[in-house]
Amino acid sequence: MADWQIEPLHSSHERRQFCCGKAALDHFLHALVTQYEKRKLGRTYVVVERGQRRILGYYTLASSAIPCHDLPAALAKKLPRHAVPVALLGRLAVDQGAKGQGLGRELLRDALNRCLELSASLGIFAVEVVAIDAEAKAFYQKFGFVPLVDDELHLFLPIKTIQEGLGAKS
Repeated sequence: MADWQIEPLHSSHERRQFCCGKAALDHFLHALVTQYEKRKLGRTYVVVERGQRRILGYYTLASSAIPCHDLPAALAKKLPRHAVPVALLGRLAVDQGAKGQGLGRELLRDALNRCLELSASLGIFAVEVVAIDAEAKAFYQKFGFVPLVDDELHLFLPIKTIQEGLGAKS
């Protein structure tokens, strides 16, 4: 395993060379992330090799809410009939040159731990993600994410599951 570090995005990070093979994820990092940061629409965390500035992977977190009617029925009946607060894992991507090294798993683990820490100070029922495709959906499901009823690519992982350690397992 390489000597990686995950840190908040900074202007000194090299973004231009990043290519994960998904145009929307590449475009976000190349052209949009700075505006999201300035407008406080999301916080992006990047992974780099220790002492380097080239981004090997990233994820973005933001606040969100899931309408109660989008939750599985068995769960929804136990909750108030309004949207529940969640942390949105808006994007997660690994550069093609770094794939197969467990970096996606490490980024997800870091994101889930960060959300768990936030949940101690802020109401967060779950972590939400909209998978970009079936491959991404399968990745998230390996870590315990389950589909919501509105869209098969719309998934969530309850904070309680993360607390129990099921979502953060490799």
